[in-house]
Amino acid sequence: MTYPFGAIKIDLEKAFRLPDAPPLEQPQKQDAAELSESERSTVLFEHHGV
Repeated sequence: MTYPFGAIKIDLEKAFRLPDAPPLEQPQKQDAAELSESERSTVLFEHHGV
């Protein structure tokens, strides 16, 4: 298979590699979503049971 600009497969894999995901043992801190009054009204209007 030919790759652009004479690159080899390993070079392309290194260049476009995604960062490693953190281990699942570490708890991931997640900020609570803060909604504006307008957003909150929209959610309550569109989703009656919330």
